[in-house]
Amino acid sequence: MSNTDKQKVSRLHVLLWMLDVILLIAVVGLWILGGFWQYVFGILCLAAAVILTHYIVRTLKRRTDKRVLQEAMDLQTEYQQYITQWEVPFAILSSGLKVLWCNEAFRKLVNYEDVSGKTPDELGIEWGQEKPEWDPVSHEISVGSGVYRGLMSSLRLRDPSKPTDSDYTLVYSLSLTDITRERSLERKTVDQQSVVALVYVDNYDQVVASVDESQRPLFEAMIFRQIADWSTGLEGIMMKLENDRYQIVFPRRSMEALYKNEFRILEDVKQLDSGSRLQATISIGVGIDEEIEKARTYARMGVDLAMGRGGDQAVVKTKDEQKFYGGLSTSTENTTRVRARLTAYALRELVEASDHVLVMGHANPDLDAFGSALGIYRAVHELKKPANIVMSPDKHAAVDFLYDKVKESYEAPGILMDLEEAMKVVGPNTLLVLVDVNRKVIVQYPELLDAVPNVVVIDHHRAAADAISGCAISYVEPFASSASEMVTELLQYIVESPNLTPVEADGLFAGIALDTKNFTVKTGVRTFEAAAYLRRRGADSVRVRKMFKNDMGDYKAKAQIVAGAELYRENMAIATWSSQNPNATTVAAQAADELLDIHGVMASFVITEMDHQQINISARSLGEINVQLVMEELGGGGHLSIAGAQMKDVSLEEARQKVVDAIDRIVPDHSAEK
Repeated sequence: MSNTDKQKVSRLHVLLWMLDVILLIAVVGLWILGGFWQYVFGILCLAAAVILTHYIVRTLKRRTDKRVLQEAMDLQTEYQQYITQWEVPFAILSSGLKVLWCNEAFRKLVNYEDVSGKTPDELGIEWGQEKPEWDPVSHEISVGSGVYRGLMSSLRLRDPSKPTDSDYTLVYSLSLTDITRERSLERKTVDQQSVVALVYVDNYDQVVASVDESQRPLFEAMIFRQIADWSTGLEGIMMKLENDRYQIVFPRRSMEALYKNEFRILEDVKQLDSGSRLQATISIGVGIDEEIEKARTYARMGVDLAMGRGGDQAVVKTKDEQKFYGGLSTSTENTTRVRARLTAYALRELVEASDHVLVMGHANPDLDAFGSALGIYRAVHELKKPANIVMSPDKHAAVDFLYDKVKESYEAPGILMDLEEAMKVVGPNTLLVLVDVNRKVIVQYPELLDAVPNVVVIDHHRAAADAISGCAISYVEPFASSASEMVTELLQYIVESPNLTPVEADGLFAGIALDTKNFTVKTGVRTFEAAAYLRRRGADSVRVRKMFKNDMGDYKAKAQIVAGAELYRENMAIATWSSQNPNATTVAAQAADELLDIHGVMASFVITEMDHQQINISARSLGEINVQLVMEELGGGGHLSIAGAQMKDVSLEEARQKVVDAIDRIVPDHSAEK
């Protein structure tokens, strides 16, 4: 103990001795004196004792706190000398996170001579106000050009002479370990990981067939050159798998450039002059993983998804997520039926190997879902296998007419089943055919999908990120007008001469008419061929037209929606409608179609509020604006020109604002550039 400390202890002993003397005098005085003076003397002695005791206690506490903090900051012990010379920046902070003391390494790191009383944030260390309670707190912090792992611990400093004293001084220690090199090596390792990209030319056969024979080598060379230059820019190695398929392996560090230019290669390929009226487009799947085999698997899944969404886009897929780029052009119709024929043969084999076939569409089935389901039912029935269409009795009003006709015309009872009946026939050899849907979240009965081991998907909607996977057959053709068109083609290959009933032919024809808006949109050569085939098999356009009739209330509601629409950016119509109409979804879709007839309107959005703040959105366009991407921003999907979405727990005005925000994110505002 130092001489100063000894002097302080001696003075404290004198004070304690004086307190003892006062108490002794008080006892003797009270014994000798009597009467009034006895009470006066006693009160004075008691007051003196209390004052002296309070002074002694305060002196003890002040000196204890001062000594404890001084011992924590002084550099007189071996431990403190070690901390001072420690290469790791280290500091002791007060309860308010202000520096009480730091070593030389800490001072050099923050480049401040006087750090006393400053917080870490003031010194360039972005720590904030977080404090540890019992367990230390760790953060990765950037200081200058370096990266440090900061560790803060709480210290409770007590008087060494009173180890059991619950009174303590709370301070914090902060150490900063340099991990700059560690992070640099990690980044370098990640940058050197291999990324696999698969590039498919979407419409290679059609473009080549339309080019003059003498120009075909030039066109093939232009495609090859464009993709090769892109590969070189990525520091990659390109391999030509087939005439229309390429594989590129490149380092992950090149992904930053891809993200920055948003796969400019998609537009560059479309700008190539092939000498044909057809425009070449490509689909790209990029797979990222530490293992190159997994990366290639992800790339294959990505390119399949890109082509399932109509091509002319890129999909970047990792283990946990997938991102979409491009997809702004209309799908090119494939005029050949090779895939349809191969799919029909594969479907026939699955049906013949099954004990029972169930056919199901999406929730609230429309005429396309119901009509295509009738077509699949006919194909299975012709193959002498039991089949049923699974549909909720609480069906959409739009299919009432066809539903009643089916009930009246079919001799075999029970062609239509609900979920409870369907689950009773499910077995290990049951086959489920999904029509007009490729997403689990919108199928009629998701639990039935989980229960059936073998699933076939037949759909014309662009594949979404959550598309059903693991199917025995996935026949998704975004260029097709409707699922009914696809099923009509399959029928001709599954059975040589199917015995279609008039109701089935009408249902398939109505499905095509519905999704093509009476053969005005998304109508190609194969669409008319399918319609002509159905006409030959007994479809009647007059009977079909009766399925589309509206009552007077629906017609007035549609007129009300159109009248209340507002223009956004001068070329998009947005209408809101609150209704309890059971046909609200159908009326809204029809109103969205009507809005496209207005001069200057290129896209329309009808937002309908249903029960319990259920919001339905019907989106339509003439093809120049991709409404599918807009609806995907809101959790929906569909086609480039026909799409929709649903939202819950939002008001009608909030839903409208979300639609506007989605449009602003997806659709470039060319009017602002003028």
